[in-house]
Amino acid sequence: MSTTRPLLAQREAAAACGVSRTTIRRRREAGELPGAVLDDDRGWLIPVEDLLAARFRLNVPAPPDEKKVVGNPAQTATPGSGFRRVGGGSAGRAGTAAP
Repeated sequence: MSTTRPLLAQREAAAACGVSRTTIRRRREAGELPGAVLDDDRGWLIPVEDLLAARFRLNVPAPPDEKKVVGNPAQTATPGSGFRRVGGGSAGRAGTAAP
């Protein structure tokens, strides 16, 4: 009895391996996924065996999305982040000496 592993669409393969669709496409175009076939409905289908042979690891979590600073960086600053809080300090107040 032969067991075959499924064919994954490029998007599914990328999600399963924790990489971008571009990475899967580039590796396919480089010939590293030789069993890939073009399906009229689903696009490129990649055999799981090819992913494993190309040293992809399956079920790897995707890298975190890039965090964007929203709002005023002075309000979202954290210690050591390189941001300086504006206002609220004693420097520049009347009657106090600046350090």
